[in-house]
Amino acid sequence: MLAFWTVSAYNTGRLRDAEAMASAGLAAARGRTTPRVEAMLTSRRGRARAHLADARCWADFDRAEELLDKAGDYNDPDWVYWFDHAEILGARASSLRDMNQPGLAEAAFAQAHALFDPSCVRTRAPYLTRQADVQFEQGHIELACATAGDALDLTEAISSHRTTAPLLELATRLADHSVPAARDFRERARTVLAA
Repeated sequence: MLAFWTVSAYNTGRLRDAEAMASAGLAAARGRTTPRVEAMLTSRRGRARAHLADARCWADFDRAEELLDKAGDYNDPDWVYWFDHAEILGARASSLRDMNQPGLAEAAFAQAHALFDPSCVRTRAPYLTRQADVQFEQGHIELACATAGDALDLTEAISSHRTTAPLLELATRLADHSVPAARDFRERARTVLAA
């Protein structure tokens, strides 16, 4: 449960609380749970640390990968089925974005996207949105619009503030760009997401 509270904490700006919760969860679980659960907690602490611009996040992601590599021989709780290498890569990519490394983040988001099961729409849509954001930051406007369009396609199938708000923000930032792709994405995003 602390893993999910950690996400809530860093998503609401309580960054030190997020790291403390993830660390407490790890301390309580270490040696008492499966490697997959420990990997998830370690990855969550990595995200919390990245939000704090703490370079120890990279060691957390590396450790989470090591733990996940050992997970195949264990009986995991049912609630952790979804945590896999794609999730760690997505967390690493998001952290690269948070720590102002857009080129590396873009590549990591693309790798994560290739690993995600196509049915994981609620996971793929936010990561595609973040990928579009780092493409925009690098001045790759048409590519950002294409990626954001893919995220918008997925978002039409779900109702999620995690994706809707960032896509609308990107549409607003694209207002300064007159390329047809930017105009088309802005119009489509406002039509689809404002409904």
